[in-house]
Amino acid sequence: MSTKAIFFLDENQSYTGAEPYFYDKTNYPWAKALEEQWRVIADEMSAIISGNETIKLSSPYPPSLSTPEAWKNIYFFNFMWQYHANCKKYPKTYSLLKSIPNLTFAELTVLEPHSRVLPHIGETNTTIRGHLGISVPGQLPLAGIRVGNEERSWENGKVVLFSDCHRHTVWNDTNERRFVLVFDITKDEFTQRKFWVNAQSLSALSIKFFDQKFNLIKHLPSPLLNFFHKTIAVVWYAYLPIQNSFSLFYKTRK
Repeated sequence: MSTKAIFFLDENQSYTGAEPYFYDKTNYPWAKALEEQWRVIADEMSAIISGNETIKLSSPYPPSLSTPEAWKNIYFFNFMWQYHANCKKYPKTYSLLKSIPNLTFAELTVLEPHSRVLPHIGETNTTIRGHLGISVPGQLPLAGIRVGNEERSWENGKVVLFSDCHRHTVWNDTNERRFVLVFDITKDEFTQRKFWVNAQSLSALSIKFFDQKFNLIKHLPSPLLNFFHKTIAVVWYAYLPIQNSFSLFYKTRK
């Protein structure tokens, strides 16, 4: 496996490295432990799953890949940027997430009936992405995930691990909503510099977000784009440790 960190600033980029499309979850003992506790998450999210409570926060990116009505998320972490209010609101889910080694990203996502997220790439090759089925209404070919040219089904209580630096897409052509817990872990070779790696990922995410708003990327030469990426990453790098420490404030207010 490559140890060089790659960050994707443009949705039109392609990954040409050696990462597999899907990973063997038996190589990650924590995956089995998470599967054994999936009902804890399902129970805590029961009001969301039943429709008695709505998800107010939609994914800020990428609006071009779906619509707010199709794909909504409850964030817990976004490249180590912690959503403290959600972690406090769903403490059992938060506790399970904290048991995942090197966790950097986590969200509960709903994909509405007859909806899809168009093919896209992630922000970096430094992570492994996981999906844990929470409420899955069907399997292939009606609902699933495709990474490269390989497809997988979701199952309730089962983890699927893949590399989201490859182009991937998900769909739900059933008549019911699909819920999965999405999470990322930092690969072992990058954990010693996790704050800097995640700061660069957040910078890439920021650039993609602003590009959606102002159509900037195609007008910028590569050296200038890379300069902006590093500059924004420095800001995130300074902010992340401070933002992480806010968890102590929320704990004292319980």
